Amino acid sequence: MRSPSESLNQPCLDLINIDSLSSLDSLERLTTKTRLQKMQALSKRIEAVLNRFGSEPEPRVWQTGDRAGNIVWHVYDPTSNRSATFASEAEVRVWLEERYRL
Repeated sequence: MRSPSESLNQPCLDLINIDSLSSLDSLERLTTKTRLQKMQALSKRIEAVLNRFGSEPEPRVWQTGDRAGNIVWHVYDPTSNRSATFASEAEVRVWLEERYRL
């Protein structure tokens, strides 16, 4: 005759099979992948913060279009808090070069 503890443990052992172990392995890999993705996303955010508040911030340059379809160039220098708008990329380059002469 089995003891009460043996009777309780036996059904648990019957429930464990190869399929459930395979499922647990898949779940563990999925969890590891999710953790890795979260760590990579956090790393990117930290890098962005460090770049933004670094010792020498880079000027920001972007372009938009006006109503007539012309390209408008915008620049902003966070170091000097200066900004400007130009009609050509060449003008932007001149403005950026002047930044280093000051």
